[in-house]
Amino acid sequence: MKSARQARIPASGMVGVIASKDELRIARRLKGPLDFFELRLDRLFPLQESEIAKLKSPLIITARHPAEGGAAKLSQTERRELLSKFLPHAALIDIELRSLSALNEIWEEAGRQKIGRICSFHNFDRTPELGRLQKQRRRAADAGADIFKVVTRADVVDDLITLLGLLRLQSNDVRLCVMATGKFGSISRLLFPECGSAFVYAPLNRAFHDGQLTLEQLRGLRHF
Repeated sequence: MKSARQARIPASGMVGVIASKDELRIARRLKGPLDFFELRLDRLFPLQESEIAKLKSPLIITARHPAEGGAAKLSQTERRELLSKFLPHAALIDIELRSLSALNEIWEEAGRQKIGRICSFHNFDRTPELGRLQKQRRRAADAGADIFKVVTRADVVDDLITLLGLLRLQSNDVRLCVMATGKFGSISRLLFPECGSAFVYAPLNRAFHDGQLTLEQLRGLRHF
């Protein structure tokens, strides 16, 4: 059975990524609300709560681990403090699978407050085999995640097929959000939402990885 949090997650939501103060300004004046904004707290550091007051879409907060693309080389303590500070403003929180133990207090508090929980895995070098991704999905579900988010680099067709194979595991215990970077990154961001991926993420200004599409590019290719 779906949780109340899962029921509020759209079938294929658009997430605008705010990873700079310039993108924060863009978000404030953006026409047409998105399903969510993601606040990359590691890239916005330092950020004041007053700076997000005028954002019109619900917020996903994350402070990414340095090993998975996190900026500013934030310590575990700094990441915990950032997430705790902005938790009252969040509709969803994103914590990496590798960080669930270290940030368990924040993860559990989000659950108590009925804030949606995304458990994520990022590999910007390659796509692991499906068996490993299946095990990670199971761990995310066991931890109570509403969404398991996977972003890997896909430079060959077999990588794309692996990620599509993961999407076939979509079930009520945990929703899946799957994207790629690399050669097939752009294709994944157009195709995977049609195959059941919960969200597609788009930077508001500039891409950080090959294969990412900005919000303007996505809107030009899809009817958002």
